Amino acid sequence: MTLPVLILNTGSSTFKWALLSDEEQFLGTGSEEWEAEDALTRKAQIEKRLRAIPPCRAVGHRIVHGGLVFEDSVVVDEAVRRELEKLLTLDLLHMRPALSALDAARDAFPEALHVAAFDTAFHRTLSKAAAGYALPTEWTQRWGLRRFGFHGLSVSWSVDWVRRNLQPFPRRLIVAHLGSGCSVTAVLDGRSVDTSMGFTPLEGLMMGTRAGSVDPGLLLHLQNHLGVTALELEDVLTNRSGLLGVSGISADIREVLKAADQGNSNAWLAYDRFIFSARRAVGAAAGVLGGVDALVFTGGIGEHNPRVRHDIAAAFESLEIDASAAEDEGLISASGSRVRAAVVKAREDLVLLREVRRFSAVSAS
Repeated sequence: MTLPVLILNTGSSTFKWALLSDEEQFLGTGSEEWEAEDALTRKAQIEKRLRAIPPCRAVGHRIVHGGLVFEDSVVVDEAVRRELEKLLTLDLLHMRPALSALDAARDAFPEALHVAAFDTAFHRTLSKAAAGYALPTEWTQRWGLRRFGFHGLSVSWSVDWVRRNLQPFPRRLIVAHLGSGCSVTAVLDGRSVDTSMGFTPLEGLMMGTRAGSVDPGLLLHLQNHLGVTALELEDVLTNRSGLLGVSGISADIREVLKAADQGNSNAWLAYDRFIFSARRAVGAAAGVLGGVDALVFTGGIGEHNPRVRHDIAAAFESLEIDASAAEDEGLISASGSRVRAAVVKAREDLVLLREVRRFSAVSAS
């Protein structure tokens, strides 16, 4: 019997794992919240979980940031691990737990093939105009300043799902990944041409605890005139803003909506601002594409909250949501709608599995 593949997906708040067969069947899965914030404790937590997992022939690792170095998935060796270490400062929130998981898994399964797949890789097709910031060219070239984009594994899966299920394939596709992190990607002929997240996952839409895009002049004002330190600013923008910061209640949109429906004005403002932020990003993507043929909702909120989907889709006169459509997965637009809309379950695990199989086939040949 062929040994299974282990998939590791570390986030800022949770650690997820799955054992998958080559037939893409679950042989085991789990998710747990981090017990502490420091890297050593998190690595110990991962090591404890890995000791309970049976042997595997390969491990697929979701790595959020590939920087300028990694434009495609890669087999992890010592040289790759050293390069990944250099990317830590680009996104400590996601990279630190991901590298803790990578190290723990390499220790636990030293004979296994370890493959890293990057969320930034799908957006390597951005043009120079789309990827760049209007900063001095000297800075851009010296420090590699550019829009990287994220949620690439999720967007890639959504594009593949649309290709298999919506005919004819929509040339102008918008993918809205809405979860604890949120992004909107403009996809033309299956390729990313613009995306709302940028140099880091802080840019773009309002999110659960992240502020999204904020006028940089406002941030400079906070630092230069109001005494807010860079560390405090980073903490606020990352952990104390978004739905949580505006509502004062929760980063969970279900809790925010519950409070809003009970008359809490801050909760209602948080929801209203979240929808406005998403509409703005979807509208911008449509502008880049010169129109839209299909809109996909994915991620925890996108998959499970029909009210959010309806309120975002209402911005389009040419898109009509079918109120009777199944909420699980599939087409949710009405039969006469000029723009099609669908709900797609995010399956980064299957994207990782397929990347592992690709490299396994290469090593076997």
